[in-house]
Amino acid sequence: MLATASEHSICMKRRLKATMAYPNYIPKLLILICMGISVIQAGSISSSIVKGSLLPSPRILNARVAGSGQFPYQVSVRVGGQHNCGGVIISQNYVLTAAHCVYSFRTSQLTVQAGSINRTEGGVVAGVSKITPHEEFYFYNNDIALLKLNISLEYSDLIQPIPLAAILPPAGVQVTVSGWGRIREAGPLSDTLLYARNLFVLKTEDCSKFVGSSTLQILCLQKVLGNGICDGDDGGPAVYQGFLIGIASYHSNGCGNNNPDGFTKIPYFKRWIVENSDLDSEIAG
Repeated sequence: MLATASEHSICMKRRLKATMAYPNYIPKLLILICMGISVIQAGSISSSIVKGSLLPSPRILNARVAGSGQFPYQVSVRVGGQHNCGGVIISQNYVLTAAHCVYSFRTSQLTVQAGSINRTEGGVVAGVSKITPHEEFYFYNNDIALLKLNISLEYSDLIQPIPLAAILPPAGVQVTVSGWGRIREAGPLSDTLLYARNLFVLKTEDCSKFVGSSTLQILCLQKVLGNGICDGDDGGPAVYQGFLIGIASYHSNGCGNNNPDGFTKIPYFKRWIVENSDLDSEIAG
């Protein structure tokens, strides 16, 4: 726990009192404790000052770097050759992403990079021949889209599809998310794919308190302060026990705050995904 200034003052007062009233080893012990608190406090504050305020330093997934092939279903959805959002391979010909990431672009502007944890190089780059946002997409409602690729991906250790979840996991379980998003609010994009397992499924009734409307389409993932998704992670996957349960849709009031992050529920849209792609409903997950 971070010590406050008042706690530090109390500690120093106890140190002075101990110097007068106790054997020599007692003051020395208290001095070491106080020094430790000071170092922790100074280090924590210096790493969290943003724009003059004490704020967390949010990093998608606690800045854990993914290994090559660890997330073979993860892709980068690119605009003009530059990373814009995440995406998920569901077949050799189709990628799933968030509708707000792609609905305003032409197919000629979009490409998909698969098979690399490096944001700027490696892997396979495919063009997009068709964009299918949900027909009722508006703001962050029905925030889901399919991209049909202009080439079929060749599966390998680095490129694999992920099955779709038919039901949501129970509240409270840990979920894995991944992406190349910004490592802090208004910060740079990560050069390497990052991931975290410290987001938790929130109960539907608790999710509705944050969303302020029906949560049938939205999955809320709660996280601790200073964690969660950030700009550039949109469209990326939320995974539980090897199944895709959500697509990153939004974060509110800046990256890394106490509010849960919003994901599009995959089980709710599974039929739509199957009907608008080449997935067989029997093997979709």
